[in-house]
Amino acid sequence: MLPHQKINNSISIKYKNIYDLFKEKCNDSPDKEFLICISQKEEIFRYKEFHKEFLIVAQYLKNNGLKKGDRINIIIPNSIEFLLIYFASLTLGITIVPINQDLSSKEMSYIIKDSKSKLVFYDYNLNQKINEIKDIKTISLRKFPDFEPLKEGRILKEIPEVVPSDEAVIIYTSGTTGNPKGVVLNHLNLLSDAKAISEWFQFSNDTRTLCILPLFHNNGQIVTLLTPLYSGGSTVIIKGKISLISFWEIVEKYEINWTSVMSSILAILLSIKKERKDATMKGIICGGQILTESLQKLFEERFKVPIFEGYGLTETTSFACFNNYPKEKRKNRSIGMPLPINEMTIMNEKGSELEPNKEGEICIRGLNVATEYLGLSEKNKESFKKGWFHSGDFGYKDNEGYYYFKTRKDFLIIKGGENIYPAELENVLFQNPEIEECAVIGIPDDLLGEEICAFVKIKEKSEITEQELKRFCTGKIANFKQPKKIIIINKLKDLKEIPKGPTKKVLYRKLREYYKNMVNKQ
Repeated sequence: MLPHQKINNSISIKYKNIYDLFKEKCNDSPDKEFLICISQKEEIFRYKEFHKEFLIVAQYLKNNGLKKGDRINIIIPNSIEFLLIYFASLTLGITIVPINQDLSSKEMSYIIKDSKSKLVFYDYNLNQKINEIKDIKTISLRKFPDFEPLKEGRILKEIPEVVPSDEAVIIYTSGTTGNPKGVVLNHLNLLSDAKAISEWFQFSNDTRTLCILPLFHNNGQIVTLLTPLYSGGSTVIIKGKISLISFWEIVEKYEINWTSVMSSILAILLSIKKERKDATMKGIICGGQILTESLQKLFEERFKVPIFEGYGLTETTSFACFNNYPKEKRKNRSIGMPLPINEMTIMNEKGSELEPNKEGEICIRGLNVATEYLGLSEKNKESFKKGWFHSGDFGYKDNEGYYYFKTRKDFLIIKGGENIYPAELENVLFQNPEIEECAVIGIPDDLLGEEICAFVKIKEKSEITEQELKRFCTGKIANFKQPKKIIIINKLKDLKEIPKGPTKKVLYRKLREYYKNMVNKQ
């Protein structure tokens, strides 16, 4: 175990790997519903049925030359197919590298090649994107009844030895250089976070969660899939992307107890003229994006469902702390207290721990803290040092040990729960020969939390417009990373240069202030 994964508490994880966990729950309740997948038709899998199916897929992977230690990509939407490949791979000790299907071909190509994946499973609707990527081995997947791996029908008989420290999943998250970072999570990371969340919210084998966040993200995998599995419960999953208009009907029909969302989803549900009719929902887990006090109050008053805010990162598998359960024990505006599997502290720039109510960097260590960033030795030295993971996020803790989130160190843009670094879009804009310099910031958005705004200085004789620049970005970066606004500073009277410090570093804070003042004047 690495120094940043050790804690003072003694925590026992009884399973060696995800397959051990599933096998025990299957033996306990073989006929219990494990997955219900909603698409044009309903697909129901009991524990023993799903067990058999993913062992067939595991044998298929083995027949394709894959073995323990290999890595594969999954580029398909939430579906039974995704989950069969997911559990089959973890059973074999194969590392899963999921990819957001909305990324551009260039972005996908970087992740595929950086992770050194042996095989890419992708949705057949992505043929055009995937065909643009050279020198990769792929398998295209169609609808579940045509799922090719299941046609072989042979069940994996020999289960390899997979230990807690073995790689399980690599999640790519946005990087400050423009390229994403691969966060390496092992089986212990997944098991410990699922255990902690399950016990924090008192999940049982009667618990049923609704998975509406994407499975290419750690929140979707952990909170509404592995967490109910840890307690022997069930998951209802929406194939593809959910229409939130039907949210409360799904909750009522399938007797949902819990779900996990970003605060932007709560805002959308408030905007829809549909009321809650169920009697089963116990709470909603919320994180990944700032939850305003006013939004929480409006939602809870209207729908009578408590929201439990927490804090975590991909690097902490999912959540590292939560506000208290049940709702009567919550502390207003707090992201809560550390989970039993990890410890948290606040540090200053010198790496010294700060007293309560002093603002500094949030640092975490524990069983759920990632192993490393894949292939980034300098970043690993910077982020995993002196036995702590340094999050880059700032906050404080009060005298009672409750934590409060304040801001993000690198001006990370969080749009609808998706992390976007300014450098990602800046790198695209700089490819345009008409642009002299540019800087990207997040701007407030009532629905998504933040939107994207680019400040651009064009060359002296250029007449390029905002719309032309937006069209230039199309296809070069994912749609959700496209700028909502592009401000050409050559046309401004009071800002002729992108503000910089003495070392010529862009002062993003000054741009945020300028945008705020500009909006206030309008």
